[in-house]
Amino acid sequence: MRACSRLLVVLARLCAALACSTVHVPAPGNATVIARTMELGSLGGEAALSFRGFPAPSSGSGLAWRVAVHRRGEEVGKAISLVCDAITHTSWITKLGYVSVDVAAQSPFPKLNVTVNLASDGINEAGLTVSEHTLRQSVYADAAAPAPAGTSRVCFAAFTAWLLGNVATVRELREEVLPRLRVVGPVVPLPSGDLLHWTIDDEREHVVLEYLDGEMRLHNNTAARRSPCLSTRLRAAARPLPTRPGPPRARQVGAFTNDPDFTWHLRNLNNFANLSPDWPKGGERITVQSEVGALPHAVGHGFNLLGLPGDASPPSRFVRLFFQRQYAVLRAPPASLNESLSLAIGLLSSVFISQGTVASASPAAGFELTQYSVLKLPAARQFLFRDYASPRWRRVRLGELDFAPRAGASARSLPVGDGTLGVEDVTAKLG
Repeated sequence: MRACSRLLVVLARLCAALACSTVHVPAPGNATVIARTMELGSLGGEAALSFRGFPAPSSGSGLAWRVAVHRRGEEVGKAISLVCDAITHTSWITKLGYVSVDVAAQSPFPKLNVTVNLASDGINEAGLTVSEHTLRQSVYADAAAPAPAGTSRVCFAAFTAWLLGNVATVRELREEVLPRLRVVGPVVPLPSGDLLHWTIDDEREHVVLEYLDGEMRLHNNTAARRSPCLSTRLRAAARPLPTRPGPPRARQVGAFTNDPDFTWHLRNLNNFANLSPDWPKGGERITVQSEVGALPHAVGHGFNLLGLPGDASPPSRFVRLFFQRQYAVLRAPPASLNESLSLAIGLLSSVFISQGTVASASPAAGFELTQYSVLKLPAARQFLFRDYASPRWRRVRLGELDFAPRAGASARSLPVGDGTLGVEDVTAKLG
């Protein structure tokens, strides 16, 4: 029992604080690029991932994240579900194959020969994508509370993998899965930075799922409309608005970070209504002549963004991603998928956190940094990724992977980083 209790604490610490940013970028043909960064402190956020003898591979730029291929028919979730309690200490068999960014640790206890695996982001073969982010406000369902017959309980720490392996579309999630699902919380106390909310997307719909005060809240992030929040009653009205032909437009809020909750961030955008995509002309009607010429007027570029927050806090990252994406798509709508990807990469660069720039709450927590970034193309079933050190992106085409069940097949994965800076020496080409 004592060893099991120690393992529960260790498992809890694997659910590291995930302070992240997500932004959606429209692409031609009503497609969407889902762009995301993962930020952690040192080896993994507020919990510091000391693991108490439960070693997780790490490097100077954070955890040793791996991009892993999960087949249909794979047993997933048994160890990580221990974070919640015995009720959810169950595994499941995946119905869908998927690619995810995982981190794993091996138990040091001889009697508990388990490998704990945490999926933090991914896309499945049906095109559903999931990203988990920290939400300190989260209060999940009580695992011990009575539930209607047929209700499934899933541990919050395993929810990303569960979604990727079992759900094909946002519509299926909303109409068939969530009415019979409870996401349950940890059985051991966790730092608040280890609690999560999720952005879930496919090629047609985009939603945000949160648990506040023990109640599930599903927010429509597909198109602007009234009353976007669904409670556990899940109103059927929250469906995407029809799209219209023409140049790509950002028809959704399409931004997602951390605390506070999603609706707070939506209302906070109103505080920056003074920003403008246009050249500032506010001084034209009060112009005076002086020894240095007419003034006031804009000298140089960028004054339309004066007041855009530049710090690394979640509210500021949300505002920055939303307004920059909106203005870019308004003034220079992407004409190709490559242009959409370039815009997405530029937006991620605006929230990239260099190690040491964000203050640490304690020496043990280390300094937050952008440990990896991903680009997901639900319609094309593609997944692109890069690590902290290298600007070079690598691509996975899910349509060319074999997700068929195969007994005894070894896991397929590779490190997010390749150990290089991604720099090409072209001296010989110029010699």
